[in-house]
Amino acid sequence: MKLTKKQRTWLWIGAASLAVLHFGPRYLDTLLSARERAIAKPSPIRLAPVEPLAAPAPKSTQEVAVEQYLGAWEGHSLMPDQNTCSISLRLVRSAGDPAKVTGYESKKCMPTPVLQGGRIAKQSIPELIRTTNPVASVLTGTPGKDDITFTVDKTIGTQPGNCDLSGFTVTSFGPGRLQAQWEEGKCGSFQMLLLKARG
Repeated sequence: MKLTKKQRTWLWIGAASLAVLHFGPRYLDTLLSARERAIAKPSPIRLAPVEPLAAPAPKSTQEVAVEQYLGAWEGHSLMPDQNTCSISLRLVRSAGDPAKVTGYESKKCMPTPVLQGGRIAKQSIPELIRTTNPVASVLTGTPGKDDITFTVDKTIGTQPGNCDLSGFTVTSFGPGRLQAQWEEGKCGSFQMLLLKARG
């Protein structure tokens, strides 16, 4: 049977429709899957190189030597003038020079009631009140081989007899102990054992 031109046109349209219906969904799925993979695939992240941390500079011999002296120290003792004195000493690294030590020293003396013969006990009541107030000093220390020798930067208060602090030295006297030795101008040199109160 011979097909007319119109019938042939409809036949081609029908064949093309069948081809689209058969192959179209598969082609569409392929396109959608490719699109989803492209969206889901993260872009590669490039991390900046990490610089290694620089090791801290090693401490000098002097810095290591002062470690045992740092902290708070306290002591009290009967002095040669028969008055009982107590000393509080706090030692920290100097802000400007870690190889040196800054000291905050406070000294307070009271007459010993039993003996009643001390230099302070011989004063009048107003003098006694004035001179038993603590005397505080700010010190700067330079470590030596076995000790730290301090210079007196500033003093607040007045020592009895105008015996101002003129020198101060601490020496290690075993774990948790320091031997303090200081000079008070014309009044002489004194010593006291200090125990570590806290680090």
